[in-house]
Amino acid sequence: MAQKQYKKGDVIFRQGDFGNTMYEVKTGTVGIFAKYGTPHEKKLTELSQGRVFGEMAVIEVYPRSATAVALEDVTAQEVSVSELREYFENSPDKLLEIMRGQTRRLRELTADYEEVRRTLGTWQAEDVKGAKKSSGLLGSLKKFAAIFAESMQHVNTTNAGVNSGVSHGPTRSGSL
Repeated sequence: MAQKQYKKGDVIFRQGDFGNTMYEVKTGTVGIFAKYGTPHEKKLTELSQGRVFGEMAVIEVYPRSATAVALEDVTAQEVSVSELREYFENSPDKLLEIMRGQTRRLRELTADYEEVRRTLGTWQAEDVKGAKKSSGLLGSLKKFAAIFAESMQHVNTTNAGVNSGVSHGPTRSGSL
């Protein structure tokens, strides 16, 4: 397990890249971004000392779901797939941290799913009644349609990368 140094502004890894390592922040702060460097960039979270990131790439071989950027000078412990057992034997509490993060993400996605279901239920109810669609409802539907279109673009790009073995750079991410 190597200690890596990153200067403020360094990109640790990019959304869409394939990876076989995760990191634990030893010093500094790391920002996790969706669509980093684009007009639609969104900071998802900031991570400081003791936090783990990039774990999805070592759990499942799949492109990175976000971009990690050093928000200040950072020292991070890099853990490769082959070093996972040793890392977790030395730091079993990190397994629980990762599980909590994954369940939090699942809970957030479930809430988003339920919101979409409620919105579509309202849409159908108004359609049955022949009522004029409310502007709030139309705004919600447009938001969900945009998210769906982006996620389909991500799936198509990711599948092309998986099938060809080529990384296609930044793509859409819902969460880490």
